[in-house]
Amino acid sequence: MSADRSNPISIVVADGQPEVLRSIVGVLSLEGWQVQGVHDSRSLYLALLQRPVQVVVLAGRLRPEGGLAVVRQLRAIRNTASVGVILLAEPGSPLGLEALTSGADACVGYPPAADELKAYVRALERRVRTDHDTEQGQVWHYHQTEWKLVSPSGVDIQLSHLEAAFISIIARQAGKPVRRRDIISQAFGLDPLHYDNRRLEAIVSRLRKKVHRSYPLSQPIKVVHSIGYVFTDAVRCIELPGPGYNPR
Repeated sequence: MSADRSNPISIVVADGQPEVLRSIVGVLSLEGWQVQGVHDSRSLYLALLQRPVQVVVLAGRLRPEGGLAVVRQLRAIRNTASVGVILLAEPGSPLGLEALTSGADACVGYPPAADELKAYVRALERRVRTDHDTEQGQVWHYHQTEWKLVSPSGVDIQLSHLEAAFISIIARQAGKPVRRRDIISQAFGLDPLHYDNRRLEAIVSRLRKKVHRSYPLSQPIKVVHSIGYVFTDAVRCIELPGPGYNPR
């Protein structure tokens, strides 16, 4: 299965050594993946809470509790149990075998050889995409030309033109907070300086209630205080634009 760079996987690299961290992030970013670097396990857990992550690359001696404890923690939590995990350990270190028995998918030498690390990430990427294809029932679908959001259970949620514009911008950046001013200017085509934010809040409030009525098991539209909004669930945007179509 070839890599889909139009929908890259998200990777978090955790290492307390700044130079090694920058090197790994740079190598993986050049492959087209979305890569974030963090310096300790606390920052790693925070990154995992903020957006969907498919692969974690972490140093075996990551502070404060160590890479093995992090691996066990990731496997014990339902939301991260399926995340691909690559542990980095010095050659000959017993951490490698312990990591594999604790739930890591692979162990690579530290510092890692670029080609070896990329090969393991590609293998995990293929697994992620295969799993995604077999779990289509757990994905939202946004039909742009029909102004329609379809829940994982298959319920159609018809949208107004402003709701469709709102969903369009946050669904395309699923997992990442979208600023209010970007929604107003890019999705609505209006001037944020002269737009009453209460109008946006009212639109989102009505939409969230509509989504809840149709699919009470999940609320994918979350408020990011002081920033904007984020679509937190997996979503596929289906675009079949017709002549002269304008989502606004």
